[in-house]
Amino acid sequence: MLRTIDTLLIAAALTLGCSGIAFADHHGNSIEARDHGYQHGYSDGFHQGVKDREHHNSYKPDARDADEGYEKSMGDKGRYKDGYRAGFTAGYDDAFNSRPGRFSEVYGPSRGGADRSDDVYSEQGWSGSHVASDIGYRDGLSAGQSDYEHHRDARPVEQRDYRDADHGYRSGYGDRSAYQQEYRRAFEQGYDDGYSGRR
Repeated sequence: MLRTIDTLLIAAALTLGCSGIAFADHHGNSIEARDHGYQHGYSDGFHQGVKDREHHNSYKPDARDADEGYEKSMGDKGRYKDGYRAGFTAGYDDAFNSRPGRFSEVYGPSRGGADRSDDVYSEQGWSGSHVASDIGYRDGLSAGQSDYEHHRDARPVEQRDYRDADHGYRSGYGDRSAYQQEYRRAFEQGYDDGYSGRR
């Protein structure tokens, strides 16, 4: 009986662990609504799991607003919500059980040769704010992970990408300063997830 329970627990853990990896495979290409929901849900769930663990609250991986962060350009809202709920549960479980965040698996690569092309964003009809948020978060995530791995102090605002805040900007996205503001907000969040989420 115990052997059966252990086998089921291992199978569940592997399924949960691989789910984030499966969603990361789409980066650099068109992102399906469910994948996008998973990404948003994982981040939100992770933050909620940290709060509940630190406040000694009971384990409650329930996503109240499964359409949080949804925009029409992401595709089918129902599929987004399905992904969000799955991601929220996975992120919450990792944080509540003091496991390091799997943000790089969920969000995929960022800076350098793995950058998404402008075509990917324009094909999906993303707003300038959404592009700034996506690129800023990924850049911050990468910078935070790098600083943590190299034992550097956490200093997101001293990063060159943060100061410039124009990675991915095109005139068609509207006001440059609005883009930079959203980029920096997302960069700080990504940096924190990349740096603190690895402890």
